[in-house]
Amino acid sequence: MQPFPHVTTSISTSEEQSAAPQTEKNREEAASSKLWYRDRVVVLTYHHVTDASDQRYVIGAEQFREHMTFLFENNFHPISLAEFVRFVETGVLPTENAVLLTFDDGYESYYTHAFPVMQQYRFPSVNFAILGRLRDTEERKREKMTTPLSRPQVKEMLQTGLVEIASHTYSLHDERARNEWGDLGPETAPVYMEELKRLEDEQEYRNRLYVDFTMSRVGLSDLVGKQVQAISLPFGYSNDIVLDIAKQAGYRFVFNSNRGVVTAQVNPLSIPRYDVGIREMDVPKLQALFQTVKNEVEGDQ
Repeated sequence: MQPFPHVTTSISTSEEQSAAPQTEKNREEAASSKLWYRDRVVVLTYHHVTDASDQRYVIGAEQFREHMTFLFENNFHPISLAEFVRFVETGVLPTENAVLLTFDDGYESYYTHAFPVMQQYRFPSVNFAILGRLRDTEERKREKMTTPLSRPQVKEMLQTGLVEIASHTYSLHDERARNEWGDLGPETAPVYMEELKRLEDEQEYRNRLYVDFTMSRVGLSDLVGKQVQAISLPFGYSNDIVLDIAKQAGYRFVFNSNRGVVTAQVNPLSIPRYDVGIREMDVPKLQALFQTVKNEVEGDQ
């Protein structure tokens, strides 16, 4: 099993021990002066962390580091998925300025570029992986897709206690025709069956979702060694049938792509998130997002 790859950081390897007290001092200073909110969680979403792509749902490695540094220096506290679940279930959240860091798709860049930075700050996170795309060793690179995580990489990160893995379906993350004219829609929506020249009926739709959602949950649970109870929906697409099948397949927490802050009153099958893993989301815009949350909280009081 290979160790985490070295990445250049603002704190070099040789200076880590001497620099740590200074970063703790910075955090203590921030803690004494900045309360953004309490009794709620801001869920942030990332996807692919790389400098080798100009796609929208990608963030550069240094830009990602700047995001994490901003969180650290401004007294934000990333929590684990387990802590988040406890809050949703009980309404109890002792952590102020709580943030849940989530990643969709299970890309290898989570291991190579994102996790080393979060590990430096001891930030927990959850990766919603597409189980059908996880591969071992060289198999991962032969397909025409962004390189996914390998199972050994997942297991290595799990051992740190900072990573949790949840579902992003087994293999329903593409688009398929939704009518006879070939208009595309999410695979988690009803699809047009070309061989039968019709849209799938409700029972066919339900069966397809149930098989996929169950395969993902059972397979991931086996991989991580505990029951996976959370799923994020590809493209954020949701409807009553999707949520019903998610419950039948054993999921208790469903994350979508709607913007919003999580409070104790959140519907566990409709958890909102802010997608900040995009090129245009620089630190000033990230700060503006949190300032908006702070202003809304103060307005409610």
